[in-house]
Amino acid sequence: MRPDRATDVLLTNATASPLLAQPNTIAVFLDIANSGAPDRLMSVTSPEATVAQFSGTDSRRAIPADSSVALAADGMFVALSGISGALDDGRTLPVALTFENAGTVHTRARIVAPRETGDAPDYGLFGIGDICQVGEGEPAPNIELLAEKSGDGWQIRVLSDAFEFTPHLVDGPHVPGTGHGHIYLNGVKLGRLYEPSTTIGALPPGAHDIRVTLSTNDHRAYVVGDQPITASIRILAD
Repeated sequence: MRPDRATDVLLTNATASPLLAQPNTIAVFLDIANSGAPDRLMSVTSPEATVAQFSGTDSRRAIPADSSVALAADGMFVALSGISGALDDGRTLPVALTFENAGTVHTRARIVAPRETGDAPDYGLFGIGDICQVGEGEPAPNIELLAEKSGDGWQIRVLSDAFEFTPHLVDGPHVPGTGHGHIYLNGVKLGRLYEPSTTIGALPPGAHDIRVTLSTNDHRAYVVGDQPITASIRILAD
């Protein structure tokens, strides 16, 4: 749904999924397209929920300039609770996101099938989802990140060992040591990585944490022992 006033931010693909492990909670996922300057996501409200908040604890919620990000199952998302009435498939829930610069933007999230929480939260991963334990004798990937200024934004490079980015295998069966990455900015999902380099647009002033996790072709997070395959780097925007 398009915003109800002129703004650089557009909200699309909003869905609301009840969480089976939290019977009073609905997770809202949506895409945020920012065609303007760097911004920050400040708050969320819904007139049909007694509580509307963001998952996770990071309050920075920066949105890069000229970019698309997501409030996603495997990252920060909106959590609604205290909704009355039947949570029937197809019902829509009003949601409003308030941004530091773009103001308040409205959309409606359509209720879809419930989701399992999965094991990802137990391993310190963002959001919800499943994991893939690296088996004995299988490649045990590891990564580190490099960041350098690139124009008004940043270039992020992923240095990996025992891992191959395989965009041609996405959505296919798991092949040990292959897959893709997920990249996050302060917990907000920027997208998937199908190659070991990407750029991020200009950011609001301050410190920001970039994090990349590795996932299998079938979208499970790699875990070795009790440690997810993830790396973080902090950057400072002027």
